[in-house]
Amino acid sequence: MDSLLQSFLPLGVAFIMLAIGLDLRPRDFERVARRPRPVLVGLGNQMILLPMIGLALALSYDGRPEFAVGLMILAASPGGITSNLLTTLAGGSAALSISMTALTSLLGIVTLPLIIGLSQALLMGESTPIAMPVGRVMAGVFVITGLPIALGMAVRHWRSRWADRLSRPARRLATVVFAVIVAGAFVGQMDDIVANFRDIGLPLLVLNLATMGLGGGTARLLSLDRADGIAITLECGLQNAALSIFVAVTLLDSPPMVVPAITYALIMNVSAALFLLYARRGAWLAGGVRT
Repeated sequence: MDSLLQSFLPLGVAFIMLAIGLDLRPRDFERVARRPRPVLVGLGNQMILLPMIGLALALSYDGRPEFAVGLMILAASPGGITSNLLTTLAGGSAALSISMTALTSLLGIVTLPLIIGLSQALLMGESTPIAMPVGRVMAGVFVITGLPIALGMAVRHWRSRWADRLSRPARRLATVVFAVIVAGAFVGQMDDIVANFRDIGLPLLVLNLATMGLGGGTARLLSLDRADGIAITLECGLQNAALSIFVAVTLLDSPPMVVPAITYALIMNVSAALFLLYARRGAWLAGGVRT
């Protein structure tokens, strides 16, 4: 992968997380405490069921072990920056989406290194070992996720007017940064992606559709309202591919592990766009959920 992109990755991902932090206030978490069920449903889907689905797909995948581990890195990553924007456009709960993104990003400081370590032990085997620097991964994830979110929240708390002015342009710029990271990684790994799309594309499509379907299904089963259901569906289906790329390239030094993240980024944005059109037409969960 191009050295310029590798140098840009940490700053780019950190800026994305900073943009998330700028939109967060303590009262957002108070709102979650007052209405915990939607958040608990979303977190259960994203932090437990999504990795379990990913593991089932990875264990049944008979291709390159690096791709299987890359799939698990993706399944363990928190929600992406685009999920908040698309949730708003689809008529979902922006507060729930932002809160879920922030919470999964913070929880990911611990869960991401643990899931990666277990995945490597299960999927790589002794024949193709890859060093798993748990401390480095945990520190790296903390530095580029936890600290920027905390900084954004500090600006929001102590300089709310600055945050008001910066929030919208920062979020837009963060979306551009995300696109640049994915596009740059795509160019760097284009040969592997083209050669292996048919091989790895189907498991990633199943992961995307299964997690989005599970999010929407559990929302309907538990009679959550339409706005919460939309937020949970998109949060479960839109992962932070930029963070996955950073972990694979910078922390694990394994460019092949990037291929699932880039491929998934293409798949998830197509499925999210289709879901957005469906939701805006008012058809989502019609008749079964409170509005």
